[in-house]
This record gives sequence, structure tokens and C-alpha cells, in this order.
Amino acid sequence: MADQGEQCEKSCILHNILDVLIGSRQSVAIRRELILICELIQNGNKGPLDVFQTGSRTEGLIMKGSDMDLMFIDKRARVTFPGQGGYIPPDSTVLVARRADCRPGYVSLELAKLGQFNGHDFLESIVSVRDAHFISSEIFNRSKEERAQKSLELNMESHGPATTLNNLHSNYGSDVDFAYSFPCNSWPKEAIEWVSRPRFYGWPSEVLREEIVKGGCHVVPVGDKTAADTFLQWRISFTTAERKLVHSFNHVQFLVYGLLKYLLKQISSMFQQIMGDGDIISSYIMKTLMFYTIENTPHSLWQEQNTFLCFMICFKTMITLVKAGYWPNYFITRNNMFLGKVHGENQHKLLCFLVELYSMKWKCLSVGTVIQPSIGESMQKVLNGARGEWILPPNYPEVENDLKVFEHTFAYVTCSAKLNVSLKLLSKSKSDMEEFIAYFHTTNALSHTGVNIFGKHIAGKGNKEKYKILRKSKNFLKPQASVCRSPGLLVLATYHYQTGNYRKALEMCGNVISSFNMFVVGNINYRNIDEYGRLFSGRGYTLLYKCMKACASIVYFRKPASLFCPSQLHPELTKDCLRIPPLPYAVFLSVLCYHELWDTRRRDTAMAQLETVKYDKEQGGGEYWIVHNLLGICYEMVGDTRRATREYKDSLSASKVDQRRNPAMQRKESLQYLR
Repeated sequence: MADQGEQCEKSCILHNILDVLIGSRQSVAIRRELILICELIQNGNKGPLDVFQTGSRTEGLIMKGSDMDLMFIDKRARVTFPGQGGYIPPDSTVLVARRADCRPGYVSLELAKLGQFNGHDFLESIVSVRDAHFISSEIFNRSKEERAQKSLELNMESHGPATTLNNLHSNYGSDVDFAYSFPCNSWPKEAIEWVSRPRFYGWPSEVLREEIVKGGCHVVPVGDKTAADTFLQWRISFTTAERKLVHSFNHVQFLVYGLLKYLLKQISSMFQQIMGDGDIISSYIMKTLMFYTIENTPHSLWQEQNTFLCFMICFKTMITLVKAGYWPNYFITRNNMFLGKVHGENQHKLLCFLVELYSMKWKCLSVGTVIQPSIGESMQKVLNGARGEWILPPNYPEVENDLKVFEHTFAYVTCSAKLNVSLKLLSKSKSDMEEFIAYFHTTNALSHTGVNIFGKHIAGKGNKEKYKILRKSKNFLKPQASVCRSPGLLVLATYHYQTGNYRKALEMCGNVISSFNMFVVGNINYRNIDEYGRLFSGRGYTLLYKCMKACASIVYFRKPASLFCPSQLHPELTKDCLRIPPLPYAVFLSVLCYHELWDTRRRDTAMAQLETVKYDKEQGGGEYWIVHNLLGICYEMVGDTRRATREYKDSLSASKVDQRRNPAMQRKESLQYLR
């Protein structure tokens, strides 16, 4: 009994540590809801592509090194299985899934009907096979990758159906893996067994299974690696179903899932050393392991005091499947995911390694060096009495959740939702978070409209019409200025600068420069998180109030609305958009205003301040080359070509983020020509 009590105590400690590392029940729920709301915003424009977020993040699991995974669903084409119905829009391209010469779970797509609207990538992928036409997954994938690289002017890596956009060039603070897919409204025959097989413990429930089947599946452009010819093969993807299943986990199940992924990160380098393949057990394998284990164990088992026991049951199941050399796909059990990968000597080595790790019991949590300190070491500290670091401050959950909401919301600031979408979301909002996100995107849509309207005053007939257009533009910009300092207030300040109201612009810039600001961009470590907690947590403030008082993010200028951007920055606006961190931009705009007012003393003071801002760790020239350009433009404006040249030179050796958009070389050469 004493031993059982000790095991329960250790399991509870493990649960608490995982609660901190992986996320509390509330934090996980918020992460998931954020994803769903942001998808609603992104997909509200009713374009040809829907965005569906996949992978760990969308499941609510954020760990060191986690990527952002996106699936673009091309709704212009619909896949159907022979003999199955389902609604297909009249203008859609129709693709019939035919059996492929490989493992179950892969199909070939025969073109049955060519719709009115199709992308170039799709049309280029049509190949003739005897009397029929098929879509080549290899041509389609290659065409998509080449088009993305050309559009972004970047070299990107491909693996399977996905292409990776490096962290340096994404808005999410991590690498972004994106893949394209076609939707299928029906359920594949190969997966019928999943729907009807006996479930002794009631998971997933009949209601959930019906919902999943109704949602259908997708096909993605990748073939069976074990097949001789993958040219025409597409994989059936159950990504949408998998997300629903993970979201149905109780919290202990979710934490054990996170613990399995943690273990995988810790031992992947050992797989590489022993078997020469660090991915021999994939993250997807761990997910299916959880599905099978939950389906075959009673719900009552998954309790806090059994956290480690449940983990070991999963571990034991993994060993059993490795020993058998057969790891069935969760939906299509005839698809052995170990085929061509885990067999012979590799299978024997993997089995021996896992058996040895399993025999270590609690000590297996101390293995590995990727995440430090290890969970095992952290547990030992707690058992030795050092519980402090695993007892979070009372305000921590509120601060963590606030920042997660702000990060997600500002990450989509360039994605202007249609006003009717955000207003509909606002009218249905039930929580402070839903109301804040909906209101933010409503003001963002208005702000985009205001910026677009601004340029129309140039063609206005007479001063009266020009004034009406400018007033309308300003009225559209005002709401977001009351939501956040940047882009909101700084965009309005830019309007006042462009219309000659320099003192009003200076007042707004001064507000940004002198106030407390959390720089919200991507997934970063905030240097003033403690100050935010002191000022705003535990006081009953709404998210809208906190954002208005504390948040500042990137200012964006877009090429289609270039007339709104200060003319001094037009060389930088060579591509689709220009990104400037708020603090340097506020100081730069102040310099421009003082220059227009002929206030040389304050202008020079502001330029000295911009020199200081250049060294800011979060927003300075080390992270953003544009900061050097801002200084160079200022020096050029006052006739100091030597310092301007120095700044443009430094700009070219600064952060590689968006360097392809950097006109510093041209600016530098033009100065040399003038000299």
C-alpha cells in the first residue's frame, strides 16, 4: 500500500509538472479556441482556398521546436469515391478516386469533369493515361513549390506533401509547413471498418464518429514510399478527423500525449545514432498510439493519480507493435505504417532500445538532452523539497493566456477579414476573448478600407470631394487607433502626417514612444512580461483595455495602397508589403514631422533617439534591417551622406529577414553616384 501511495504521489507531481510544461486545462482550451476563431476569420473571405491548421499547435500542444502546420484546401476541385454520392458544387472540377497500385490509403485521381476555375498548377498536372486523364501528385507538388518560391523569392524545402517556410520569413515565430489538398465529402471504403468496429469503452463516441464521417476526408499530393511508381499517387488524409479526436481527449489523456511527444524529442537523436534514422518513430505514430490506447482502455483509468501508469501502458503498446513489425494506420488498419521502415535489423535494434527504456520505469523520464532540465530531473527536485519553480505565481495563467490571445490576433493583422464575417463573429461572441478578437478584426477590416480609400483623394474633383474622401478615410482608421498603439494609432498618425497635420501626428507618435508597450510579434520571449503582470493582471480589465494600454505590433504598408505610405519609404515598398517595428517607426515619423515644421533642434534630438533605438534588442537593427534604412533616410534628408552610407551598409549585413526586399544597395549606390 505504501508503494502504491508513493506511485500516486509521484504521478500527481508528474501531472503538475506537465500542467506547467504543456499547459493547464484552461490554457489548452484557449489555444484551441484561438485556432478555430482565426480559421473562421481567414476563411470568411470565401476564396478558392480554405486554411486548416494541423499539427501539435492546433491540438493545443506547444513544445520547443514546434512548427506551424497549415493545409490549404482547394475547393475548386472535389474528390469522390466510385459509387458514393454527396453534394458537389456545379462549377467544381470532379476527380474520381481510383485504386492505386500500392498500400491501402493511397489513390489515383481521374479527371471526370473540368470545372470553370482551376489554378495553373492543377492544369499543368493533368496527364494522359490511355483513354483517361489523371492528376500527377509529383507534378502538382513541384509546381506548387516552384510557384511559392518564385512568389516569395525564397528557397524552401519539401518533405512529403509539405513545403517549409523558414521561421525567419513567417509571421508565426516558427517554421511553417504548408501542404495543399482537395476535399472529399464522402468517407473512403477502406476506412469503413473504423466506423463500425466494436468499441468496448465507448471512445470515440457514436456522435463523434458520425460527425467525423460527415466531414469526409482530403487527399494530399504524396505517394506511397514503398511503391515502385508514385507519379500518380495521392494519400488519403484524415487530418480534420484527427483534430476532432485529439480535442475529445480529457486533460490527463492530453498530458500523456504531450509526454509521449516529449519522450520522442528526447530520444530521436539516439534513434539516429543506433539506427541511422531519427524519424523511425514519428510524431504521427505517437498520435495513433494514443488513439489506439484510449480506444482500448476504460475512461476511468485516465485520472491524475494514474498519469505515469497510463504513459507506461502506451509505452507497452508501442513495444508490442514494434515487436509485431506491424503498426496499423488508425483509420485504415490494412495500411502498415512500418512497411519499408521497421524491419530486419532496424526492427531488432528499435525493439531492444525501447525494451531497455521501458525497463527504466521512472528513470526513462531523465533520458535525453534536447529539453533541459529533463522531466525526471525536475521531478527529483520536487521530491527533494524544491517545489517553488513548479508553483506558478497566481497571475501567471492570466498573463500567459492574454499574451497567447494577443500573439494569435496580431499574427493575422495582414489578413483583413470581410466586415460581415467579423461583425457576425462579434454578434455571436460569448466570452471576453471572442469579443476582443472579433472587435479587433472588425477594426482591422475598417482600417484596411481606410488605407485603401486614402489614395482616391488624388483623383478627386475639387477640394470638396478630396476633403470628403480624406475624412472618410480617417473615420475608417479611427476605431483601430482606440484598440492598439500599433498598428492602430501609428497608422492614424501616418494619415495626419500625409495630410499635413504634423503636430497631431507628433502627439500620437509621442504616445507610442513614451508609454509601456509589449512588442507582440510571433511567438517570442517577452522581456517585460513581469511589468505587464504587475500593471494589468488580477484587476478585472478586459482584453480590449489591456491591448489598448499595452500592445504594439508591426506596422504594415502594402503595395496596392502605396500612396498611404510616406514617400521616403517607397523604395522599400518594392514588393507586396513593408514591415516596420513600432518604436523605430514612431521615432522616424517624428523626425519627418519636425523636419516639415523646420524644427531642426527637435528633429536632431529625434534622430539621436533613433540612433539609440537602433540597438533595441527586440525592435532594433539587429532584428530588422529597415531600422538602418530609416536612419539612413534621415541622414540623407539632412545632407549627411557619410552616415547615410554607413547605415545602408549596416542594413545589408543585418538580419536576413526580408533581405530580398531591401533596397539599401541601390540607396548606397545612388549616394556614391551623387558624391
